[in-house]
Amino acid sequence: MKLGPPLKGSTASGSWGRRLGFILIALFLVALGAASVISRLEERDPFCAGCHLRPETTYVGRAAAARGSRPVDLAAAHARAGLSCVACHRGDSSLPDRVRTLALGAWNAARTPFTPPDVPQHPIRMPGLPENSCRLCHVREPARAGIPPGAMNPVMAEGFENHFHTDLFRPDLQTSVGCVDCHRAHMETVTPFFVVQEIVIPACERCHREAGRGPTRMGP
Repeated sequence: MKLGPPLKGSTASGSWGRRLGFILIALFLVALGAASVISRLEERDPFCAGCHLRPETTYVGRAAAARGSRPVDLAAAHARAGLSCVACHRGDSSLPDRVRTLALGAWNAARTPFTPPDVPQHPIRMPGLPENSCRLCHVREPARAGIPPGAMNPVMAEGFENHFHTDLFRPDLQTSVGCVDCHRAHMETVTPFFVVQEIVIPACERCHREAGRGPTRMGP
């Protein structure tokens, strides 16, 4: 059986399909390259600060000052230890967290030209990113936090005196409280980095309410 010539419509459709495929591949490669370049640039705090407004610019200033003097907040203490801003704002560097970090950075970059520089603005909050960063360094890979291999990680020490840490990882205890609820990175404090009455106690009470046990009125 002799086949006839191919239909013109099918040939054109195949040609457009190939072109579309090439375009999509090219766009993917461009996006991948841009993400790689931005990932390297964001290791530098001034690059991130270029698109952030107040109060983030204040935090970057504190971090820079802490490298030569006493840090005034927890984020500045991390900066003094050699960490960049993005080290705590990119999550655990997994693919989902990297995608969320890049998307958040793109949003901040896009909104900056349309926001007056003297108007305090906060970025879209993604609390899961700093929470995952905390757990990466202080729980999963404690060597990142300066804990020698084989040494006891104080965050995971068993006992009631440390239950406010270890209970967060119990599968039978459901709570929305996390590391950053007690350890506020950008709060300037007189006593280093820990405000018990105004920050920690309310977090304890919320955890107790959600867990269904423990005191829920711990204040004075």
